[in-house]
Amino acid sequence: MVGSTTKSKLRFKQNVSKMLAIVLTVMTVATLSPGKGYAIQAIPPIDSAAAAVTSGNTAVTVTFNTYALPTRSLEDLMSNIEIERSGSTAFTPLHADSATNEISMNADGELVITLGTPLTGSSNAIKVAGGSIMNKQEVPSAEDITLTEITALDVAPPAFTGAISKAGNAVRLNFDEDFTINAPEGLDDSEVNDFLASRLSVATDGVHFVPVAGLQASVYKNGYAQIYLNYDNDMKVILGSATVIRIAGGTLMDSAGNLNAELNLHVSPPVVQGALISNNNHDVVLTFDENVLDNTDGNLRSYIYVVKGSNTNNNWKGLVSQDEAAIESGKLHLHFAEALTGTDSQIVINGEAIKDQYGNVQGEPQLTPLIKAGDGIDPNPADTTAPNYLYSYVSADKQDVILTFDEDVVSAKADAASFLQNVQWYNSQNWVYSLPSDISVNFSGPKVTLHFPHPLTGYQYYFQFYPDHFQDTAGNIIKAHVSTNWLYPSLSGLSMNNGYFSNDGRFLSLGFNSDTDLVDQTLVDGISHLNEQITISTDHGVTYTALDPLDVVYVEGHQINIIFHNAQQVGSIKVKVAANVLSNAYDTSRNSAVEAEIAYNTPEITGYFFSNTASEFTFTDNVLWREHVRVVRIYDENIDVYRQLNSSEYTLNEGKLTFAKEVFQQGHFYRVSVDAEGFSSKYFDGRAYKSSEVFYTTAPVISSSNGITASMNLYNNAHDEDAIGNQTIIFELFDGTTPVSIVAANLKVNTGTYSASFNVSDGAANPNYTVKAFVVSKYSNDITNLGLNLATTKTQLELDKAILESNNNKNND
Repeated sequence: MVGSTTKSKLRFKQNVSKMLAIVLTVMTVATLSPGKGYAIQAIPPIDSAAAAVTSGNTAVTVTFNTYALPTRSLEDLMSNIEIERSGSTAFTPLHADSATNEISMNADGELVITLGTPLTGSSNAIKVAGGSIMNKQEVPSAEDITLTEITALDVAPPAFTGAISKAGNAVRLNFDEDFTINAPEGLDDSEVNDFLASRLSVATDGVHFVPVAGLQASVYKNGYAQIYLNYDNDMKVILGSATVIRIAGGTLMDSAGNLNAELNLHVSPPVVQGALISNNNHDVVLTFDENVLDNTDGNLRSYIYVVKGSNTNNNWKGLVSQDEAAIESGKLHLHFAEALTGTDSQIVINGEAIKDQYGNVQGEPQLTPLIKAGDGIDPNPADTTAPNYLYSYVSADKQDVILTFDEDVVSAKADAASFLQNVQWYNSQNWVYSLPSDISVNFSGPKVTLHFPHPLTGYQYYFQFYPDHFQDTAGNIIKAHVSTNWLYPSLSGLSMNNGYFSNDGRFLSLGFNSDTDLVDQTLVDGISHLNEQITISTDHGVTYTALDPLDVVYVEGHQINIIFHNAQQVGSIKVKVAANVLSNAYDTSRNSAVEAEIAYNTPEITGYFFSNTASEFTFTDNVLWREHVRVVRIYDENIDVYRQLNSSEYTLNEGKLTFAKEVFQQGHFYRVSVDAEGFSSKYFDGRAYKSSEVFYTTAPVISSSNGITASMNLYNNAHDEDAIGNQTIIFELFDGTTPVSIVAANLKVNTGTYSASFNVSDGAANPNYTVKAFVVSKYSNDITNLGLNLATTKTQLELDKAILESNNNKNND
């Protein structure tokens, strides 16, 4: 009861105190305003504020929830204000932030902070200590007032952050913020792109600018904060190391309305120049045409590969955890735990891995020159190279598939069951995505054997193991797919699948169905005895003879090639090749015996179809073929019918087939078939021309510096014909009307410029020298028989038109 009474007394005293305070307040109001009956309202304490950034981010106006005054002085208030800038993690006293920082109170009771260093970013904060400011009734703030997330005004136009390009084209100019093209209103997208192009110019030397609008180019804003520029016709925007792209001022506008000043953007990306290897072969320094920086956020190592021997994926080796890659002093420094070896190493740097000071990057990989490792034994050897898969084959009993690697391998899986998973394979009927559980796997040295419970009976099989299946004994795991070659259990050995016998009976080739290049298994001490394992028959297999010791026999790719010392004139040859003299690259399959007849040994016939004179075709004479020719037929494409010629329409002599004058009509396309007993039919075709219209030439142009040089331009009007053979170009030098010298060349003439030089001492002094040029069907010591004139002289303009109208220019090849 005592405690309760005490509490009641306390509550009573508190209520009385409140009532007295109210009475006093009313009395004060009444005293200050005796003529009015209104009370003065209490001013709220200062407990909140808002901040506004102005003056280019150098002024912050703090507006409190009521009119504010310094509790003591501005100097004291200054010492009670702290600032935290974007990117910082702690507050700093305002006076320590910058010696030029100032504060003031304006007429509205707002705190104005003037900063010596402008604000940036969006996470600025200002703290005003409690008690350092007060309201008009001199009531100090009770707590610290902290303003956070003060965002600096966007007063900067879009800034260039670098260009991405590919082989000098497809240039993407990147900026630090999104923007719009400040084009006139009312333009559609195409017109905006044209406007943008009109604001760009390019100087490949950094000095002499060429407007983009005058070129065929694609220019547009590409997605977020990027401009795309690409020249048509495979022309390059970036050439060399000094290319600058200029963007006119006022072209780009950000969301705050800021416009760019004129921008001169250095856009040439860094290009690798060389590679210097250390004496111990463990370190390589790559230099570029300018200093470079890491553009991978610290993951540079994963962008670099070592390539050895060729550009196949199997020879690409990524850097491993023991290797190092870093940019030092503008150069790329690489350290390899396993030393480089040989003379054929190169470094590949993936696109966008490095940048220059402007942020420019190559969009495609770069490759160093060949790096030659030094000789000697590595005192600190290491093995960081994963095994290379080589080949696969099926065992003789068809129950095993054997995979072979270049070094000893073991499983990289935890157990046998895991190894069978994630294997995609084709079982001759469909694709399966794991190996059956009844398959056993055995690792032995460099070979992995998949043993099937039953022989493989399908036609073809294929296996693809996902990454992380195989590793070497040093723990290097193959991180790529391992895919076998196609396996054909039903095939027993290599068999011949094609043949070729031609070039006037000098060449014979036999092709085999090997999945790799063939290997000659008759080599003894490096000398082949393959020619001893081949016999031929020229009477369809009645009798066989050995090859001539001077015949050349060799293996190339998938075939055996035979070059006969004495050309074979028969229409076909039957050939035998002994069994087991050839193998695939791994000697897992050898050839079965071959006996096959190869035909199509007919002469190569060349010449022109003429409409105004006899048409003469030549060939290396084959008496046996010539004497067995029975029928000559021609096919006119315009009529679509073959016609057999009579004996008055052609003659066949030694090395020459001549058609009578009126057999062919100008402009018609013909196909000729020559049929000889015991030989395959010989075909050749072409279009008929007037003899002097086969070539067009210009008159020779003469230069008299250091003798006489004459040049003429020539257009081959019959450039589409396959059987045109050789012609003779003749240049003849005259002194006035007196012949002085002749230069003649027999060759297959095509469109181009042809020249001849004459060694005369007075070439520059004698104005009477002239040169005539001819193109004739043949030329010899017999000056009475120069063959047919095959050319008509044209002006350069006429010749140019002929070339363009035929689409026989390099751009249309």
